[in-house]
Amino acid sequence: MGITEMKKLFKDYIQDVIPYEPGKPIEDVERELGLLHVTKLASNENPLGPSRKALRAMRLALRKVHFYPDGKCFELRKRLAHEFSLGEDQFVIGNGSNEIIELLARGFLNEGDKVISSDSSFLVYPLITKVCGATYVSVPMKDFRYDLRGILDQIDERTKLIFIANPNNPTGTYVRATEVEDFLSKVPKDMIVCFDEAYIDFVEASDFPYLLFHVKAGKPNIILLRTFSKSYGLAGLRIGYGMASRELIQYLEKARQPFNVNRLAQIGACAALDDRLFLWRTKHVISRGRQYLYRKFTKLGLSFVPSEANFVLVDVRRDSRLVTDALMKRGVIVRPMNAYGLDRYIRVTIGTRFELMRFIHALKKVLRKGEGK
Repeated sequence: MGITEMKKLFKDYIQDVIPYEPGKPIEDVERELGLLHVTKLASNENPLGPSRKALRAMRLALRKVHFYPDGKCFELRKRLAHEFSLGEDQFVIGNGSNEIIELLARGFLNEGDKVISSDSSFLVYPLITKVCGATYVSVPMKDFRYDLRGILDQIDERTKLIFIANPNNPTGTYVRATEVEDFLSKVPKDMIVCFDEAYIDFVEASDFPYLLFHVKAGKPNIILLRTFSKSYGLAGLRIGYGMASRELIQYLEKARQPFNVNRLAQIGACAALDDRLFLWRTKHVISRGRQYLYRKFTKLGLSFVPSEANFVLVDVRRDSRLVTDALMKRGVIVRPMNAYGLDRYIRVTIGTRFELMRFIHALKKVLRKGEGK
């Protein structure tokens, strides 16, 4: 059977999907451009690496990698339950929080159903919606923030899922507690509202919503997503989790693949939760790094979006892909925002002070020479 015949088997709505394009690895850039010591500030990774406690625990666990992992993630569930004062059966563990997004889609979406989110949010939301044959409705942001009233206006009988990234990727903005409470009071109880809180550990705003009490109260249609990729520096292990009512978690477990989280990831995550000093250091580096970028962007006359995450969105006043390419040739990888409809913006991950200084030095050269125009 040739490819033409095979295409008859393909689902039309999957053929039209544009695959997610991750940030370019350091190794690829070094190999393609013949560079050494490339700085990557494109994928919102932890600049400090993983915690030493996590590394020690994983080294000891290497001797048992010939065994399958604990399919129920018992120890990690127990540790998380203690951390958040929830029941162990109120957690679903995934291959990154990304997998929990997929579980929600697989578990709730049928062809023709509707998902609502924003037009400048995590690209996986529309991707996984389309893969399920559902309709994705993106509500335009206002001042780089979710328009919750606009989302309410789009709800109809076909709506099954609402995704809200808080803080949002790639803008770094957030929806306030009062806005969220008003929003939740008006959302019908027969649809799932997913708050993706991947960047919550970096939040400093006093009016950020604390939604865990909704889960503790047993609200059946709310799920919170967290990850070990950002503040805990375990992105390469792919491990995250969702917190929700027992009934919702029990249902999602039916869609979860067995042994979806590997042994090292489970052990590393448990150890990382115990490394309070590492988490404090990470938050400190990110907070200082944001302020550093704010000062430098202001001096360069560049407008930026104040962030509650570990990255900053900045307007480079020209095609962001061309600017990104020019920076890459100078050994600095950042993320262009064209895929989000933000053609003049780049997203810069907070790195170490040396990495940020190197980025600013390269950016000054690119802007001075007019590259990207």
